[in-house]
Amino acid sequence: MADPISENSDGYRLGRSYLSASRLNLQHFMWKDAQGFLLHPTVQSALRRRQESGQNENKESISVADLATGTGIWLFDLIKSPEVSGLNIQYHGFDISRALFPHKSWLPNSIVLSTSNLLEEPPRPFHGLFDVVHIRLVLSLVRSNSPKPIIQHIKTLLKPGGFLQWDELDLFNHYDVLVPSPESKAPNMTATFQKPKDLANWSWVAKLPETLLEEGFQEAAQSSHEPNPEMLKAWTHLDFCLAEELSLHWYGPEDEVGKSWRAIIPKGAEEADESIGAVLRVRPTVTIARKPF
Repeated sequence: MADPISENSDGYRLGRSYLSASRLNLQHFMWKDAQGFLLHPTVQSALRRRQESGQNENKESISVADLATGTGIWLFDLIKSPEVSGLNIQYHGFDISRALFPHKSWLPNSIVLSTSNLLEEPPRPFHGLFDVVHIRLVLSLVRSNSPKPIIQHIKTLLKPGGFLQWDELDLFNHYDVLVPSPESKAPNMTATFQKPKDLANWSWVAKLPETLLEEGFQEAAQSSHEPNPEMLKAWTHLDFCLAEELSLHWYGPEDEVGKSWRAIIPKGAEEADESIGAVLRVRPTVTIARKPF
């Protein structure tokens, strides 16, 4: 496994440029298209039952947190989604850096963005505050193949009975190059997308429901979501952008391993052309679990 060298002092292993922000925003809508929802239907139903059953007798708003929020795009999309129509919700996005946040002047009154470190205990005012905590794509923040510090951070944020929704990329099981016929070959694309698999041990993703149960959660379940075939080329182009970012920020811009990775990306992109038709099949995974009452 590779030893990371991050340009960011906080250990973030991707970029925070306008190109990175654009990639994050596009990525959000690609994930939404594949999943078919922003909030898992089980979570949606639980929130509606909470509001409609009188469980919230003081008419307090529902609180939803988005961790590693980045540009805040998941919250900005959710606030206008039919999934939460009629629900009284306050939204809070957290990230270790404010670099990609919009200025507060542009934010809706129901959304607050602030800084917090996933690998540390949350600030005390947020303990037990949230009905839902959403988190997406924090692969590079997991250390020693264990998501347990992040799980405990989330558990501390949640109210009793609150839900976690963790959207993640399972590189070992749901990240493969496909070709339209046995005669088609895509060695450069295959090599490009093998490299993220080799960066670390990502086996914890498939084990996430089991780990959540070990950490005291209930009702843990995981599902994978298949994009429509016509979207696979778009996924491929998106992940070429991601591969280039990783090659720069995981290794450093002058590292020879990173340079060799970047050298094959354009060749891999050529194999996505219609003459060969190779694509990357990405199936986002969604894991939900509930904190006990």
